[in-house]
Amino acid sequence: MNSTTLTGLVMAASLLHPVAYASQSCTDSADTYSYYDNHVSQRDVKRTPSEYYVMSYSWSPDHCRKRRPASKQPGGKDYLQCGSGRKFGYVLHGLWPQGTLHDPGNYPRACRGDQPQIPRDVLEPFLCMTPSTWLLQHEYEFHGTCMPGATLSSPAGYFKQAQTLHTQLKLPDRKLPDNRASVRWLIRHNPGLKPGMFYYSRGEWRFCYNADFKPMHCPRAGAAKRNANHTAANPACHIKGNISTRTKKKLYYLPGHRAYYQVLINRQKGERCFSTEAEAIAAGWRKAS
Repeated sequence: MNSTTLTGLVMAASLLHPVAYASQSCTDSADTYSYYDNHVSQRDVKRTPSEYYVMSYSWSPDHCRKRRPASKQPGGKDYLQCGSGRKFGYVLHGLWPQGTLHDPGNYPRACRGDQPQIPRDVLEPFLCMTPSTWLLQHEYEFHGTCMPGATLSSPAGYFKQAQTLHTQLKLPDRKLPDNRASVRWLIRHNPGLKPGMFYYSRGEWRFCYNADFKPMHCPRAGAAKRNANHTAANPACHIKGNISTRTKKKLYYLPGHRAYYQVLINRQKGERCFSTEAEAIAAGWRKAS
């Protein structure tokens, strides 16, 4: 093996993971920022049903370029992430409970109202994943309090669940632009991911998980709204039986399929709604892949 080939293999391997790993310690004696509590007003509280989750990742160098120099000094709000000398790439912005599969844009927020400041020793194990005590506090108050059950909605339980998902993802230590090459990279290095299970929004890569924290196709709010008028007449249209205009194939679509919200039911064409998969199969429809 020549030196050029060896260099290429080393470079490829270096793109498989972020620089900072969850198992490492990212505590720093100069990271003494103590005003990281968040204020939650009653206007922030929004208690609505949630059926799936999104993990959102930001590119740390972009964040740090926008921070004021004073905040990067020891004791500053952004010292650990931007001034400590540690090299962070993609960091977890947050694990967010979303809306329902039929109304994904209507998501819960700050479900328990204002919360006390979380002790630093509870936050420290997660600073390699999200290197900011302020952001960890913020994510818990605005999103973690909306997690189901007493364990997941506790600070430690919320962050541990986020860390479990975080360590399962392989992310590069270079910035991925919003293009097809980046999508191919993420799928190639994360065998459980398929097109439609993640997307790029507001400068961040976002990954969708179902209620069991397994990767799923992402519902999109705009598509749900476009489809609302077509399903309003039959709210039981849980499984959509579509007939292809081109091939005349009869395919049924389950919630969670990447094209679910794009499928519109036209009864004049013979398309139908089904309550169960068995009903769809008995009627001659085949499951859309």
